[in-house]
Formats: sequence, C-alpha cells, structure tokens
Amino acid sequence: MAGRTPAIAVAALLAFLGLGQPAALAGDQPQAKGPRAKVSSGRAARLEAIRQIPWEELDEQAAANVRYVVENASLFRRLPAQSIECDPTFFTFLLEHPDVVVNIWRVLKLSDVHLRRVEEGVFRADDRSGTTGSLCFVHRGENRHVVYGEGRYEGQLLARPVRGQCVLVLHTDHAIERDGRAVVTCRIDAFVHLENVGVDVLARTFQPLLGRTADHNLRETAQFVAMLHRAAEINQEGVLQVAERLTDVADEDRRRFVELAEQVAVQAALLASEETAVRRAAGRPAGTTTNR
Repeated sequence: MAGRTPAIAVAALLAFLGLGQPAALAGDQPQAKGPRAKVSSGRAARLEAIRQIPWEELDEQAAANVRYVVENASLFRRLPAQSIECDPTFFTFLLEHPDVVVNIWRVLKLSDVHLRRVEEGVFRADDRSGTTGSLCFVHRGENRHVVYGEGRYEGQLLARPVRGQCVLVLHTDHAIERDGRAVVTCRIDAFVHLENVGVDVLARTFQPLLGRTADHNLRETAQFVAMLHRAAEINQEGVLQVAERLTDVADEDRRRFVELAEQVAVQAALLASEETAVRRAAGRPAGTTTNR
C-alpha cells in the first residue's frame, strides 16, 4: 500500500493522508484537473493557515486540542491542491465518511487498513503495520473541515514507539464547467506534533516522508474518488455490488452511499441527454427550430 509509513500515519490517520492510497490503483484513475497550488511549508503559508481555522466555531475542548498542535507543531505543510470531476454532495459524503472509502479498498482487496466509526465524526484506525490512532472532525462546514487526530507507531523503523497529534484543515471549492460537469478542488493544510522525536530524526526521517507521502496520498486518493464517481456514472450495478459488501460501515451510511451513487447516475444520464440534444441541434440546417 502506497504511503503506509509511520511518518504520515502518525501525522494524519485520515484516508486522505495517513491511510494512504492502494498502490494497485496508481495510474488507473482519471487524472486530476486544473492547476495545482504550489507546496509550501513556509512561515507565510503557516500563518495564513492558522488564520483560516474557524476558531470561534470550535468548542472549548476542540479549540484547546487544535491550538496545542498548531502552536507546538513539529511540521507544517500545505499540500498541492487537487481538482477532480465529482458531484459536490458525493465528494463531501466520502470526505466525512472515510471509513466508506477504506472499506471499499478492503472489499477490492487493495488494502488491509481498518477504519471504523465509533461515534458521529469520530473514527479509530489500525493499518496493521504498527500504526493505530483516532481522528475526529471538530468542524464541518460547507467549504472547510477541521480534523484533529492522535496516533501511535510502534514498529521496526524506529527503536521506540512514537506518538503524535495532527490538525488537518481541508478546504474545498465547487465549480461547474462550461460543459455542465461539476469540479471539486481540495486543499489541505497539515500541522503535525510528534512527541519525543529528536531534531535529527525529525529532519532525516519525518520531514521528507511527510512531504512525499502526504502529497502522493492526497493525489492518489483524490483520483480514486474521481474513479469511484465515474463508476457510479457508467457502472451503477458494479457500485451497488460493492456497496452490498461494505460490512465495516453503519447501515445508514451504506444506504446513503447507494442513494448518492444513484443520484450521480441520474445526473450523468441527464447531462448526456442534454449533450446529445445540443449536438443534434447543431447539426440541423440554419434557420430550423426545435419543437417544444
């Protein structure tokens, strides 16, 4: 599985980052669309990311947890923005239910990562390679989500266990292209605090891995979501068969996933019908009109 390393798993523990994207899917998805924002870990980007956290909308405990990580972050990174063709509602559902995505990977035998929802917005993760932890959506807005995560790695890479916390600020923008297709753009600001990790280990091991792995995982996971959306458009039966095998998600979430996939199929059929009508109209001799 690509990117399943303690550095990023402890850092994020989220389907978009910490749980990685199955390497078997790399290169098979629709490519991300549009320009990508530059990667940044500089002071200006960091201060801007802190200002964009909706502090006034966090409860007292969440604000305290987020502030601790932000003020004591060992690492900060603004990941490159990714743009994909995807219905915004479908995208938001998968963003807020990462256990659905991870369970699909397991159904397809692409990953052995386990991610379970223990209560609304709270998930427990185990990558079966030494990393365990939890993540919690402390803020969910129309265009911005804030996730707080805690994790622990114990394995062969390091001599002693490593604990860490992270804060992820996820920004999303929605747009409709001229052909009527919806595009979602996602950007993530990641703050990571690692406990009992020396400066030399941080520089040699975690800093490079956080950059390469996080960027790769976000790109590949975005492309996987685009592929899943495309499958809902053209292979509804296949998506329904996968949904029936999702045993690690709540029944209501599985039903909602099916409902949204069906809506995507209907929207795609309507758009295709409109495109066909436009092409036919364009092929008529000048001066003809369409009966209504």
